[in-house]
Amino acid sequence: MSELKLADEFPTLERDDWRALVDASLKGRPFETLRTRTADDIIIEPVYGAADNATPLPAGPARATADAWTLVQRADMPDVTAANTQMLDDLTNGASGISLVLPGSISAGGFGVAVTEARSVQRLFEGVELDLIDLRLDGGRHGRDLALLVLDEYKRRRLDLSRCSLTLGLDPLGAYAHGGKVTERSELSRRFGDMFTLATSADHQGPVAQADARVYHGAGCSEAQELGFALSTAVDYVRMLETGGIAPADAAPRISLMLTADADQFVTIAKLRAARLLWARLLDVSGLAPTPVTMHVETAARMMSKRDPHVNLLRATTASFAAGIGGADSVSVLPFTQALGLPDGFARRMARNVQSLLLEESRVGRVRDATAGSGHVEDLTHELARSAWQIFQLIEADGGMMAALENGKVHTMIKDVRDARDRDIARRKIPLTGVSEFPNLDEASNKTLAMSVPEDWKIGDASAAIGIETCEPLLQHRLGEGFEALRDASDASLADTGTRPTVFLAVLGKPADFTVRATWMSNLLASGGIDVVTGSAEELAASKLDIACICSSDAVYAGEAEAAARSLTQQGARRILLAGKPGELEETLTAAGVQQFVHAGQNVLTLLNELSMLATGETS
Repeated sequence: MSELKLADEFPTLERDDWRALVDASLKGRPFETLRTRTADDIIIEPVYGAADNATPLPAGPARATADAWTLVQRADMPDVTAANTQMLDDLTNGASGISLVLPGSISAGGFGVAVTEARSVQRLFEGVELDLIDLRLDGGRHGRDLALLVLDEYKRRRLDLSRCSLTLGLDPLGAYAHGGKVTERSELSRRFGDMFTLATSADHQGPVAQADARVYHGAGCSEAQELGFALSTAVDYVRMLETGGIAPADAAPRISLMLTADADQFVTIAKLRAARLLWARLLDVSGLAPTPVTMHVETAARMMSKRDPHVNLLRATTASFAAGIGGADSVSVLPFTQALGLPDGFARRMARNVQSLLLEESRVGRVRDATAGSGHVEDLTHELARSAWQIFQLIEADGGMMAALENGKVHTMIKDVRDARDRDIARRKIPLTGVSEFPNLDEASNKTLAMSVPEDWKIGDASAAIGIETCEPLLQHRLGEGFEALRDASDASLADTGTRPTVFLAVLGKPADFTVRATWMSNLLASGGIDVVTGSAEELAASKLDIACICSSDAVYAGEAEAAARSLTQQGARRILLAGKPGELEETLTAAGVQQFVHAGQNVLTLLNELSMLATGETS
């Protein structure tokens, strides 16, 4: 049998060869125009060479003993029986882990399993072999009460906790950032230490505390901020445990990280790789033994859209792929209807299958640290690690993560990044498929479950708090909320009056002249819930509309736009727009009645708000 050498069919190209090809394609434009920047102002080059002397990063505890990561499914149905049924279905059909989400936790979204005491926990786990699965607790501010109940359930079943995979997930600082309140520090340290001792005495050997960065990501932070805040949180937990009587050498290995994965594939991969570098650096400067950190990753809530939610399946696939490639020990995928309400069984099955395809068909987990040696990923990894370490040092200089939450430093840092991102979204510099780009005004509704947490639900002793620290809660945002609010208002108008806000597209010339701009303008308006009627400028009066946008090519504008604008004015148009930049015609067209020129790069969200209010007769 002859040996097949595929590489022989391709020429060997060095970085300079690729650079020459890029320069040729630019046709005189500067090479620098192809550079982009991340939210942390890290430059992304258009061409990279191979990284020098790169070696794969060490795997986390779970990945060190397996070919792939653990597929974790969320359990967040308020009804305990329904949650049990869904959990068994997930475990039977591919999941090997469960994340138990309680009401009020960071990612509960108004839902969560409403367990209250031992009997409801027993009912929840009925038929579930707890010693054969990876169980993660996501209790938020109720984390301690949930952990006690779950530990009692393992004890009742006489399970050997040293052989079970259980993450208690205590994250009081994450709950503090999310809800704005936490027990004062000395009492928190005492409880933390007591919980650690209790878990250890029960032979529990997994993570007790979790530095969960989801609350910061959901509030709008950058990738380096997410890493820096997670690292600062972990250090604060080591300090609290030390105050509670636990030595740092014992505490550090029992702290895990929880990070997010979004649709920016390479940035996500680099972020997770940077997390391992940062953890190793932290242990080194602390004089602690090098031990890999357990890292759980959940697909990001802020990237999920309410509109055209099936696109979320693509976002989740990219994010979970990046999480696995980046070295996550376990991954949880949010169902594609998560932003709409409580996901049903179909949405949960799709979330499960996203990972199953990656693991079982694509075998993505078979290659450890697959991007090691990539010039792009290696450079981005180290730049993110450097930026995150600087943020970590800023937080430490301010007194640690708890202090930085109290004095608002964290909030200010996040706001600066979020405001810049929001400006880019409003200008469609950051496109959101199905939301700000390629919207569908006639999309069908998607099914979610009608189930809610009982108003009187509680777990544990609500009066047990001794002294309260307060901060401004970090509000959670999704990227498409501005556009989706306009779509919601449009739907409400359609339901109440039978019509949406509508703009008349006055097309000039032949279809070949106006189709491109008319299509572009129709999509832009639809992203704000605004419908269109298309016709010649002379047909405005017959349409009974009074907002018009002229659409055609630059060549046609030169000969016909002025007359069209005057015709629209004579027919009673209150607002006249023109699609495109006017160039030398601006003064002439403005005098003819054109009040605004619509083009790429401007704040379309502001424009859409104005047009929506004008079309519906509202005032700002």
